[in-house]
Amino acid sequence: MKLYDAYGRPVDTEMLRAEQAAPTMAGIRNIYSVMHPSAGLTPERLTSILREAEFGDPFLYLELAEEMEEKDLHYLAVLETRKEAVAGLELIVRAASSSADDQRAAAIVREVLLGGVLTMDSAIMDMLDAIGKGFSATEIIWDRSGRQWYPRELKWRDPRWFMFDWISGEELLVRTLKEQPLSGASPKAPRKAPGLDSETPHFSGDGLAGGVRGGIQPMTAPLLPFKFITHFSKAKAGLPIRGGLARAAGWAYLFKNYILKDWVTFTEVFGQPLRVGKYHPGATEIDKQTLLQAVASIGTDAAAIIPESMMIEFTEARQSGSSELYRSFCEYLDAQVSKAVLGQTLTTEMPARGGSRGAAEVHNTVRRDILAADARRLGETLGRDLVRPIVDLNLGPQRQYPKLALGLPDDQNVKEFADIVAELADRGLRVAQKSVLDKLGLPEPSPGDTILTPAARTAAD
Repeated sequence: MKLYDAYGRPVDTEMLRAEQAAPTMAGIRNIYSVMHPSAGLTPERLTSILREAEFGDPFLYLELAEEMEEKDLHYLAVLETRKEAVAGLELIVRAASSSADDQRAAAIVREVLLGGVLTMDSAIMDMLDAIGKGFSATEIIWDRSGRQWYPRELKWRDPRWFMFDWISGEELLVRTLKEQPLSGASPKAPRKAPGLDSETPHFSGDGLAGGVRGGIQPMTAPLLPFKFITHFSKAKAGLPIRGGLARAAGWAYLFKNYILKDWVTFTEVFGQPLRVGKYHPGATEIDKQTLLQAVASIGTDAAAIIPESMMIEFTEARQSGSSELYRSFCEYLDAQVSKAVLGQTLTTEMPARGGSRGAAEVHNTVRRDILAADARRLGETLGRDLVRPIVDLNLGPQRQYPKLALGLPDDQNVKEFADIVAELADRGLRVAQKSVLDKLGLPEPSPGDTILTPAARTAAD
């Protein structure tokens, strides 16, 4: 039976056994960073990097986004906070209906995702790399050693190894030097890519089912169906490459670096007393050089020797400005980054004049909204790129598929909720059992399951 992915592309199961985006030593997918765009970053350079990403090659932008997480501790902290909040949620798999086929499909998905074969917490953290960069690609390593298809491993792939097609800017392509056409699609004759003078190989998805269009740029190939989990986390509407938070945070990162450099210089000048060396009128050049060396050594070694006829005085440095200016500017930039990533600031820092508990609770609510949106988007991605392949490869195409969601922690007390439902049901309110089970995060009982029953009532009742 012919299988098709969620985009209508035919699936070649033979091509699922190999890794399409594995790293190479000397090829185009190298793990090493050699460009270091954050070194000596200027507004002009940052503008050039962002424009280059818009025009079709996000390599330097993605490398800069990675270095920002390594060098800006505040940006790293708030980004990891947002990722950890989603990674800590419980994965819930619900059958599409109560039919035997749908229950069987849900059971297979639960066995794979919740059975401990995959480290889903780590994989989810990798997928949420899309929050900063706009997208993430996780390759599925399939295992066919038994009678069924199982994802043995979910491997994060460096986003620098991917780019978007030049036509729509939405289809993700893998950088490659090897021709890897989709099953059922043959590579077309080489054409001239925009902005290039030579004839170069290209791949195009034109004509494939579902209307998926491939890129015409050189040295790229479409992602194989059922092979990748591609997650997009756009902070705003528009092209995926422009939806990552690193694009907006990059300006705060740049300005903060300027401020920190000035702050270090300020501290170096005014952080220790001025050292003045005095020599007598008959001092020779050698005497003067000796005194100068002694003055310089005191600043680094805290010790020096000079002739008895010379002296060194320490004068308190008078600050021509205040270091609070630098601190305030850095805190302002950090607060803007917190708002962009978490939607608020009170859970990351307390204002100098303090804050009320009520204000903190309001800010936490905003943060919960973002958490719910992240969880919903990731659940949709996993359902499309992981749940559907697992079901199709093992059971064949289905009319509907199990629903996967990440359950948010319920602020409402479970006992309080159960008491309210019981009281309303006793008064005649018709409550659907499925709604109550969903609220409590419990699955529908399967045929043959032992059902809990009310305890026997006492004679007094």
